[in-house]
Amino acid sequence: MKTYQFRFNNSSKTLAILIWFFTTLVTIALTGTILVIPSGSYFPTWLLLISLPLMLMAIYKLFKVASKRQSVEVITLSELGFTSSCFGAVLFSDISSIKIPAREISLLGGHKYDYYKQSEANIPNPVVSVTLDNGHILRWVLGEWGGLYNSKEDFSVFFAFLTALTDQLYQLYHSDEPPNSYLQILDENGSWEKKNQYKI
Repeated sequence: MKTYQFRFNNSSKTLAILIWFFTTLVTIALTGTILVIPSGSYFPTWLLLISLPLMLMAIYKLFKVASKRQSVEVITLSELGFTSSCFGAVLFSDISSIKIPAREISLLGGHKYDYYKQSEANIPNPVVSVTLDNGHILRWVLGEWGGLYNSKEDFSVFFAFLTALTDQLYQLYHSDEPPNSYLQILDENGSWEKKNQYKI
Protein backbone atom coordinates (compact mmCIF):
# COMPACT_ATOMS: atom_id res chain seq x y z
CA MET A 1 0.00 0.00 0.00
CA LYS A 2 1.33 3.40 -1.03
CA THR A 3 0.45 6.66 0.73
CA TYR A 4 0.39 10.16 -0.79
CA GLN A 5 0.04 13.31 1.34
CA PHE A 6 -0.37 16.79 -0.15
CA ARG A 7 -2.16 20.10 0.37
CA PHE A 8 -4.70 21.38 -2.15
CA ASN A 9 -7.33 24.03 -2.77
CA ASN A 10 -10.60 22.44 -1.64
CA SER A 11 -13.07 24.10 -4.01
CA SER A 12 -16.02 22.54 -2.15
CA LYS A 13 -15.59 25.29 0.47
CA THR A 14 -16.32 28.09 -2.05
CA LEU A 15 -20.06 28.30 -1.35
CA ALA A 16 -19.55 28.57 2.42
CA ILE A 17 -16.91 31.27 1.90
CA LEU A 18 -19.27 33.29 -0.31
CA ILE A 19 -22.12 32.99 2.19
CA TRP A 20 -19.98 34.20 5.09
CA PHE A 21 -18.39 36.92 2.93
CA PHE A 22 -21.77 38.47 2.09
CA THR A 23 -23.01 37.97 5.65
CA THR A 24 -19.94 39.86 6.86
CA LEU A 25 -20.59 42.70 4.40
CA VAL A 26 -24.22 43.02 5.50
CA THR A 27 -23.40 43.00 9.23
CA ILE A 28 -20.58 45.54 8.76
CA ALA A 29 -22.91 47.83 6.78
CA LEU A 30 -25.66 47.48 9.39
CA THR A 31 -23.31 48.13 12.32
CA GLY A 32 -21.69 51.08 10.50
CA THR A 33 -25.10 52.60 9.75
CA ILE A 34 -26.18 52.27 13.39
CA LEU A 35 -22.95 53.93 14.58
CA VAL A 36 -23.22 56.83 12.11
CA ILE A 37 -26.89 57.66 12.64
CA PRO A 38 -27.58 59.44 15.96
CA SER A 39 -29.21 57.23 18.57
CA GLY A 40 -32.98 57.39 18.79
CA SER A 41 -33.60 58.57 15.21
CA TYR A 42 -34.05 55.40 13.13
CA PHE A 43 -32.34 52.60 15.01
CA PRO A 44 -32.68 51.97 18.74
CA THR A 45 -29.43 51.61 20.73
CA TRP A 46 -30.14 47.97 21.61
CA LEU A 47 -29.88 47.12 17.89
CA LEU A 48 -26.16 47.95 18.12
CA LEU A 49 -25.82 45.39 20.93
CA ILE A 50 -27.18 42.77 18.52
CA SER A 51 -25.45 43.82 15.29
CA LEU A 52 -21.93 44.21 16.76
CA PRO A 53 -21.64 40.60 18.04
CA LEU A 54 -23.21 39.35 14.77
CA MET A 55 -20.59 41.27 12.79
CA LEU A 56 -17.73 39.86 14.88
CA MET A 57 -19.11 36.33 14.57
CA ALA A 58 -19.47 36.69 10.77
CA ILE A 59 -15.87 37.92 10.44
CA TYR A 60 -14.64 35.03 12.60
CA LYS A 61 -16.62 32.45 10.56
CA LEU A 62 -15.35 33.93 7.28
CA PHE A 63 -11.71 33.57 8.34
CA LYS A 64 -12.33 30.10 9.77
CA VAL A 65 -14.00 28.79 6.59
CA ALA A 66 -11.42 30.48 4.33
CA SER A 67 -8.57 28.85 6.26
CA LYS A 68 -10.17 25.43 5.71
CA ARG A 69 -10.06 25.93 1.95
CA GLN A 70 -6.50 24.65 2.10
CA SER A 71 -7.08 20.99 2.86
CA VAL A 72 -4.51 18.33 3.64
CA GLU A 73 -5.20 15.17 1.67
CA VAL A 74 -3.85 11.76 2.61
CA ILE A 75 -4.50 9.06 0.01
CA THR A 76 -3.71 5.40 0.56
CA LEU A 77 -3.60 3.32 -2.60
CA SER A 78 -4.38 -0.41 -2.51
CA GLU A 79 -4.89 -3.09 -5.16
CA LEU A 80 -8.65 -2.47 -5.35
CA GLY A 81 -8.86 1.30 -4.95
CA PHE A 82 -7.82 4.17 -2.74
CA THR A 83 -8.90 5.79 0.51
CA SER A 84 -8.94 9.59 0.69
CA SER A 85 -8.98 11.50 3.97
CA CYS A 86 -11.19 14.15 2.28
CA PHE A 87 -13.48 12.02 0.11
CA GLY A 88 -13.55 8.51 1.62
CA ALA A 89 -12.98 5.09 0.04
CA VAL A 90 -13.12 4.63 -3.75
CA LEU A 91 -12.85 1.40 -5.75
CA PHE A 92 -11.10 1.59 -9.12
CA SER A 93 -14.08 -0.23 -10.65
CA ASP A 94 -16.41 2.56 -9.39
CA ILE A 95 -14.56 5.31 -11.30
CA SER A 96 -16.54 6.27 -14.42
CA SER A 97 -14.43 9.18 -15.74
CA ILE A 98 -11.38 11.33 -15.11
CA LYS A 99 -10.71 14.86 -16.33
CA ILE A 100 -7.21 16.28 -16.08
CA PRO A 101 -6.39 19.58 -17.84
CA ALA A 102 -3.42 18.06 -19.69
CA ARG A 103 -2.69 21.20 -21.71
CA GLU A 104 -2.26 23.24 -18.52
CA ILE A 105 0.28 20.87 -16.96
CA SER A 106 3.86 21.14 -18.24
CA LEU A 107 4.59 17.55 -17.15
CA LEU A 108 2.00 16.47 -19.73
CA GLY A 109 3.28 18.71 -22.52
CA GLY A 110 1.66 22.00 -21.51
CA HIS A 111 3.37 25.37 -21.21
CA LYS A 112 6.49 25.59 -19.04
CA TYR A 113 6.80 28.06 -16.17
CA ASP A 114 8.92 30.41 -18.33
CA TYR A 115 5.97 30.91 -20.67
CA TYR A 116 3.84 32.34 -17.84
CA LYS A 117 6.69 34.49 -16.53
CA GLN A 118 7.29 36.05 -19.96
CA SER A 119 3.67 36.53 -20.96
CA GLU A 120 0.55 38.10 -19.51
CA ALA A 121 -1.16 34.72 -19.15
CA ASN A 122 -2.17 33.77 -15.62
CA ILE A 123 -0.53 30.71 -14.12
CA PRO A 124 -3.22 28.01 -14.17
CA ASN A 125 -4.58 26.16 -11.17
CA PRO A 126 -5.63 22.89 -12.79
CA VAL A 127 -8.83 21.26 -11.54
CA VAL A 128 -8.56 17.47 -11.58
CA SER A 129 -11.85 15.63 -11.23
CA VAL A 130 -12.71 11.98 -10.78
CA THR A 131 -16.37 11.05 -11.33
CA LEU A 132 -17.78 7.91 -9.75
CA ASP A 133 -20.54 5.65 -11.05
CA ASN A 134 -22.94 7.09 -8.47
CA GLY A 135 -22.39 10.62 -9.86
CA HIS A 136 -20.22 11.82 -6.96
CA ILE A 137 -17.32 14.00 -8.15
CA LEU A 138 -13.97 14.26 -6.36
CA ARG A 139 -12.10 17.51 -7.15
CA TRP A 140 -8.57 18.61 -6.39
CA VAL A 141 -7.25 22.05 -7.38
CA LEU A 142 -3.45 22.45 -7.33
CA GLY A 143 -0.99 24.84 -8.94
CA GLU A 144 1.91 23.04 -10.60
CA TRP A 145 4.46 25.65 -9.50
CA GLY A 146 3.01 26.23 -6.05
CA GLY A 147 0.79 29.00 -4.79
CA LEU A 148 -1.44 30.01 -1.92
CA TYR A 149 -2.83 26.53 -1.21
CA ASN A 150 -0.05 24.12 -2.22
CA SER A 151 3.68 23.95 -2.87
CA LYS A 152 5.57 22.52 -5.85
CA GLU A 153 6.33 19.47 -3.73
CA ASP A 154 2.60 18.98 -3.05
CA PHE A 155 1.95 18.99 -6.79
CA SER A 156 4.74 16.46 -7.36
CA VAL A 157 3.18 14.10 -4.82
CA PHE A 158 -0.26 14.64 -6.37
CA PHE A 159 1.11 13.95 -9.86
CA ALA A 160 2.66 10.71 -8.56
CA PHE A 161 -0.81 9.74 -7.26
CA LEU A 162 -2.37 10.54 -10.66
CA THR A 163 0.28 8.42 -12.37
CA ALA A 164 -0.42 5.49 -10.04
CA LEU A 165 -4.21 5.91 -10.38
CA THR A 166 -4.18 5.96 -14.18
CA ASP A 167 -1.74 3.05 -14.22
CA GLN A 168 -4.20 0.99 -12.15
CA LEU A 169 -7.06 1.91 -14.50
CA TYR A 170 -4.89 1.04 -17.49
CA GLN A 171 -4.18 -2.41 -16.00
CA LEU A 172 -7.88 -2.88 -15.19
CA TYR A 173 -9.40 -1.81 -18.51
CA HIS A 174 -6.75 -1.34 -21.22
CA SER A 175 -3.92 -3.81 -20.59
CA ASP A 176 -4.35 -5.34 -24.08
CA GLU A 177 -4.12 -1.91 -25.78
CA PRO A 178 -1.09 0.33 -26.38
CA PRO A 179 -0.90 3.13 -23.79
CA ASN A 180 -1.93 6.67 -24.71
CA SER A 181 0.59 9.47 -24.45
CA TYR A 182 -1.03 11.12 -21.42
CA LEU A 183 -0.73 9.03 -18.26
CA GLN A 184 -1.44 5.90 -20.34
CA ILE A 185 -5.24 6.27 -20.53
CA LEU A 186 -6.00 9.96 -21.16
CA ASP A 187 -6.86 11.36 -24.58
CA GLU A 188 -5.31 14.59 -25.92
CA ASN A 189 -7.81 16.65 -23.90
CA GLY A 190 -6.88 14.90 -20.65
CA SER A 191 -10.10 12.89 -20.39
CA TRP A 192 -10.88 9.25 -19.80
CA GLU A 193 -14.28 7.62 -19.61
CA LYS A 194 -15.18 4.07 -18.73
CA LYS A 195 -17.00 2.51 -21.64
CA ASN A 196 -20.02 0.25 -21.12
CA GLN A 197 -18.10 -2.78 -22.30
CA TYR A 198 -15.47 -2.17 -19.61
CA LYS A 199 -17.88 -2.12 -16.69
CA ILE A 200 -17.39 -4.90 -14.19
